[in-house]
Amino acid sequence: MNTINLEYTIAGADHGETILFVHGAGASILQFQQQQAFFSGRYRVVLLSLRGHGDSPKPSPNTTGQYALTLLAADIIQLIEDLHLDRINYVGNSAGGVLGYLVVSKVPEKFLSLTTFGTTGQMKFPKFLAPVFRGIDAFMLRFFKNWYLRLMVSHTATNEASKDIFFQMFEKAVPAIPHFRYNLVNYDFTGLIAQCPVPYTLIKCEFDKGINGMLKSTLKAIDANPSAKVIELKGVGHVANLDDPKAFNNCLMDILKNLIDQS
Repeated sequence: MNTINLEYTIAGADHGETILFVHGAGASILQFQQQQAFFSGRYRVVLLSLRGHGDSPKPSPNTTGQYALTLLAADIIQLIEDLHLDRINYVGNSAGGVLGYLVVSKVPEKFLSLTTFGTTGQMKFPKFLAPVFRGIDAFMLRFFKNWYLRLMVSHTATNEASKDIFFQMFEKAVPAIPHFRYNLVNYDFTGLIAQCPVPYTLIKCEFDKGINGMLKSTLKAIDANPSAKVIELKGVGHVANLDDPKAFNNCLMDILKNLIDQS
């Protein structure tokens, strides 16, 4: 299997449960540092950087096929095996949530729950646009890198501190971004959501207009799953955990506590 040794950090003793935070395209381990500090008193908290992100190595060759969602998911599963993790609560943002659908479906016995935010279970851009989007990303990142990164940041984060963090993360992930985003143009995990093997929660962020406009089929799949639900989080956008860390942390803590109460 073509897996890569990922950058990761672990905080907190073995409290019986683990929270695994997974970022989206262009981000890294840096996105969830505040969550690691907050939750490590009650949980073992694991952060990782996907291949080509943060200090995780790029694949060789660094091609679009090397960023297939199945390979990115295999990297995560290999890290779970290497660290002997189980009783995991998976929390994914954006593409990290998409990868959660795959990872949980492959090794459901390792997981207690799946939570996503800034994520849609189905992306329906025509497949022929994928190389077009990749070409635009590659061209702009080669010739207008700083301007293009700041444009991407402006559509991701809502406050200046978050924008600074995302610029740092995106800058390190430049070689990965066109290839990863190519693989996110067209996918459908709604069938998996409807039959998710663990309790699934979608955090719907008030100001995440782009994703919220694409949630119709995802919400329908959630309605078909008795162990799935939607929670509305006000005042935050695509990266809720950085837009309002306190509100996000409290929301996630409530989700995890409710899982315990229901078990």
